[in-house]
Amino acid sequence: MSTNHDTDRQEHEFDPRPVSDEQLREEYSREQVERWRKNADKAHSEWFDVMNNPYGKD
Repeated sequence: MSTNHDTDRQEHEFDPRPVSDEQLREEYSREQVERWRKNADKAHSEWFDVMNNPYGKD
């Protein structure tokens, strides 16, 4: 069972600031970071394919 104290602690542990490259290198392998970049690039490209779709613009 979760208490308000647990919820408060989780909120305080979350740090919304960006993570530096140095911190990423310490925590994750180069291969993992590269996979994330490729996945993000693919998702970005697919999103723009949807946005640039001429369907319904006539």
